[in-house]
Amino acid sequence: MEEAMGSEWLTAREAIARLRVKPQTLYAYVSRGLVHAERVPGTRTSRYARADVERLAARTRGTTLPNAGPEVVVDSAVTLLDPTGHLYYRGWDATRAALEVSYEQIAEWLWESGASPSVWPAPEAALEVARRTQAALPDTATVPDRLRVVAAAIATCDPLRNDRRVPSVAARSRGLIATLVDSLPVVHRSTGRRRDESIAARLWPRISSAEPSPARVGALNRALVLLADHELAASTLAVRIAASTWADPYLLVVAGLATTGGPLHGGASEHVRRLLREIVDGSSPEAAIGARLRESAVIPGFGHTVYRGPDPRAPVLLDAVRRARPRREIWTAATQVLDVVQREGGPHPNVDFALGVFAEANDMVPGGGEAIFAVARCAGWIAHGLEEYPHRLRYRIRAAYTGAPPDVRI
Repeated sequence: MEEAMGSEWLTAREAIARLRVKPQTLYAYVSRGLVHAERVPGTRTSRYARADVERLAARTRGTTLPNAGPEVVVDSAVTLLDPTGHLYYRGWDATRAALEVSYEQIAEWLWESGASPSVWPAPEAALEVARRTQAALPDTATVPDRLRVVAAAIATCDPLRNDRRVPSVAARSRGLIATLVDSLPVVHRSTGRRRDESIAARLWPRISSAEPSPARVGALNRALVLLADHELAASTLAVRIAASTWADPYLLVVAGLATTGGPLHGGASEHVRRLLREIVDGSSPEAAIGARLRESAVIPGFGHTVYRGPDPRAPVLLDAVRRARPRREIWTAATQVLDVVQREGGPHPNVDFALGVFAEANDMVPGGGEAIFAVARCAGWIAHGLEEYPHRLRYRIRAAYTGAPPDVRI
């Protein structure tokens, strides 16, 4: 039986009553880091920080707290993001999955498709449209821009794209992701263009001029798995809103790709690449880091809005990069940055840092890191879309109006 906790803590029953939510929603708040919880010493029950509960309750009542940003919490069985430093895809530790399975396998797991095709072929009609679309773009078009345009174009080849059953969505999603990859221009000509290979093997020669060694392709597969989903990131929230309107799978991916286009989301690894290049070109790590602290108070690739400790994905991907024999000067610069930030007591590296190191150490095209992020996250976007489809138009978020009073004429 729950007992009263004292002024700083609430029992689960008290927190649920204060927030007027279901127990599952309270647990979701905890997993998102919105409410701090800890085990009551000597018991099997948890207690919840009163301040966090009151903050959320105030927002529910429509009041606004200083410096408080909007928060949206959605019940989801897709991904558990533990702020203490763990990530699970439907109960499967993402860092372990990255060491054990292919990107295709983790996507099928997220979709709960019950299928296990080893190869994802691109439909001929969609691939033809995609290639024509690619040919019409200027040579200066980046890979992320190409992905956005093609995802919208190939939807026109699929008159049955509004079939929202899981098997149908999964089948279309395989073809969609395969087409996005296979239609990209090849930058490494010494390799074949076999369409019976993995997504990682087919993506590599389209984003890197480096030789596609097994270790490098393996590192790319690891990156794809680690980036397949991350709960309700900005792009995923956009996708869920689109799915609530019954947008088809192609439109879901378009919504996600549009949101990742912002440099603060999918393109964050590019800032890391610029930092590394500056150090390789002769700047000291301290000077390069200091310049960024002066400009924005943020070190590219460090810290996270949810994780209170390390981002569990970063060391797993960095280990794969190291094993793939990266360019020595890039790896040295990355190590120096890590040493400086650690020495100064700075935040932990996040997956964007690892992705930026990976891209720069393997001569990837501009936007290569964002392209990896976008292709990888298609799996998660589709999973969230499938979960959202049964909920029709449930998002009607209200605005707190701050404009001129009514009937004020200028």
